[in-house]
Amino acid sequence: MKWSFLFCCGLAAASALNKPPIKKFELDLTWSSRAPDGVERKQILVNGQSPGPPLIIDEGDEVEVTVNNFLPFNTTVHYHGIEQQGTSWSDGVPGVSQKLIAPGRKFVSKFTATQYGTYWYHSHSRGQNMDGLYGAIYIRPREIPESLVNAISNDSLARSQIQKAFQDPQLLMISDWFHNTSEELRQISLSANIDTLCVDSILINGKGRVRCVDPGYLTSLVPPPLSPLLQGQNFTAKGCLPTHNTFAQMTSTHHFNKLPPSLFDQCNATNTPEEEIKVDPHDGWMSLNLIGAASISTLTFSLNNHSLWVYEVDGQYIVPTKVDALTLTNGPRYSVLVELNNKPGDYRMTLANAGLNQKIAGYGVFSYINGDPSVVGTSSLNYGGVPSPHAILLDENTVKPLIPNAPAAKADSTFLLKIGRIEKAWKWYLNGDHSYDLSLETEKPLLWDYQSRENSSLVITTKNGTWVDIIFDVTGNKTTLQPGHPIHKHSNMVYVLGAGSGKFNWTTVEEARKDIPDMFNLVDPPKRGVSFQLWKHQSGGSQVIPDTFTTLPALKGPSWMAVRYHVQNPGPFLIHCHIDPHLTGGMALAMLDGIDAWPEIPEQYGPTGEWGNATERQ
Repeated sequence: MKWSFLFCCGLAAASALNKPPIKKFELDLTWSSRAPDGVERKQILVNGQSPGPPLIIDEGDEVEVTVNNFLPFNTTVHYHGIEQQGTSWSDGVPGVSQKLIAPGRKFVSKFTATQYGTYWYHSHSRGQNMDGLYGAIYIRPREIPESLVNAISNDSLARSQIQKAFQDPQLLMISDWFHNTSEELRQISLSANIDTLCVDSILINGKGRVRCVDPGYLTSLVPPPLSPLLQGQNFTAKGCLPTHNTFAQMTSTHHFNKLPPSLFDQCNATNTPEEEIKVDPHDGWMSLNLIGAASISTLTFSLNNHSLWVYEVDGQYIVPTKVDALTLTNGPRYSVLVELNNKPGDYRMTLANAGLNQKIAGYGVFSYINGDPSVVGTSSLNYGGVPSPHAILLDENTVKPLIPNAPAAKADSTFLLKIGRIEKAWKWYLNGDHSYDLSLETEKPLLWDYQSRENSSLVITTKNGTWVDIIFDVTGNKTTLQPGHPIHKHSNMVYVLGAGSGKFNWTTVEEARKDIPDMFNLVDPPKRGVSFQLWKHQSGGSQVIPDTFTTLPALKGPSWMAVRYHVQNPGPFLIHCHIDPHLTGGMALAMLDGIDAWPEIPEQYGPTGEWGNATERQ
């Protein structure tokens, strides 16, 4: 018995020795002056930079991230797309899963990297994404399916190069930028009663410049079917939809005299450096992993004279699809392979806003080593984000997961959520007339006491192991216009079952399928989500399971979308619009998932838990 005991202990010790060390990261948050597009302002830096340093992880790793808050205000950090299986207290949402991190304090998130693929981290407090608090996360896969590589090339050398590109991608944080801080923008919105619809520049990895383009030309870029929405007005010198457009800003009382001219109208061009990606043609292939970190812009990406093999969406492999351009809303990620087979040169990367709110674009350079800088190629997009006639834009109707999957045939419960504005141009709701106020960030976290708001109109409760349908009813009429809303469900990916224009006149998906069966697809659904720039009647659903999906726009009438997800990670999570001014304006709900199997909270993450002072590092 003694020998057996010692032998078992020896095995345990050997196992512990073989266990890989915890991947530890420290993120120091500071408030400093920078000029990413040539105009200086205060912004958040992560370890002295913005975007923050990428977190490179291996699938299966135990991860520990320490956030040191040296900012002059509260904050939190959320790990977008990370499912937090069994670690809901590390999700980073104030008032839901944790307390705010006060100035001079720190917080430690711990989770297991159960997934592979591309994700990102960002602030989840008061719209601080608009201040630069974000960075990439890449989880290297344990293995790459041969079927994925073989779908792109049958050449042995190319397959080897593709495998290498998958393991070592170029991460591109795609964002928009403002010359006002998030708090300044919020105060302007409240005092003038306007919705923040206009940015100053587009950034790739934190680099960009201000461009000023003729308003008449910008107006000419609007497709004829949408031109009536301009109400006979041109875009401003900054490329913005005018503030007097009632579709965009409602017909309620505004105080335009409280708007600084620089917010919508004035434009002063800069000439700062833009992002340059150096590529070696001997590598054969490169992976560009695009992360949609923009706060309000819906950006279409293309690379001059190069096709894009889209192979991963929101951290899931798909059947590779060859396109010339693709559109990113706010929050999703797309990974694309690029073959390095063109004449060596400096090819332009284009990011053009596809939304009606503003005509603006940003650029970068895809530069071959020892290439000819005069070789720049031809873009597949114009400045308004419209593809050229023969260009192929990613059609999400055709996107298929590499490994087929399907939701349960029927949901156990259904929630119908109305989306729209309430009372003010800047104030939004996700559930009828109930707006999720920013003051809830300072409340006691729901993790600690889920019964405190169990019956609130701002909270949804579900049972563990059940399938849940959420039907988004986007309100609209002849006097209103709503964009597509990129909705992010924390912890869970969802199946998009269907979407369409008009009123949803049923109480469940099962009822609706009896009357409009062609509008749903639960067997082989072809669509992941719905792009902001799709304006017509839609049908079908999504077999690719996204964590961020976009509702149809509501143009002078309502629209709807139905999604389904499986409750399998008990805890409090948020569901919200990922357009930052819409989130801070109240378009969110707390979800108490698996309320019948609530997790036992580690003491360190409970009411008495305390991580101490922020750590000064050398």
